Amino acid sequence: MDLYLISCCSCCKINLCVCRIMRCQCIKTISAVRPHLIADVRVHQPGPYCSKQEVIVILKDETQRCLDPEGRQAQDIIRSLLKAKEM
Repeated sequence: MDLYLISCCSCCKINLCVCRIMRCQCIKTISAVRPHLIADVRVHQPGPYCSKQEVIVILKDETQRCLDPEGRQAQDIIRSLLKAKEM
C-alpha cells in the first residue's frame, strides 16, 4: 500500500512539473528592471505552448521578472542579444 502511494505521488509530481513548463511563463509583465540587478536574461519565442514572446530576467537575488516584450528595455535587450549572436 505504501509503495503504491509513493509511486502515485511521484507520477503526480512529475506530471505537475511537465505541465508547468508547457505553458506561458509570464502572466504579469513589468516595463523595466534596474540594469545593475540583472544576472541573466532568457528570451522565449512564440511556440506550440505559448503564443507570446517572453523576456524573462533573472535578478541577482535569483528571482525572476517578466519584461513587457514591447517595452523599451526588453527591445534593447533583444536587439543586443541578436547583435551578439551575429558576431
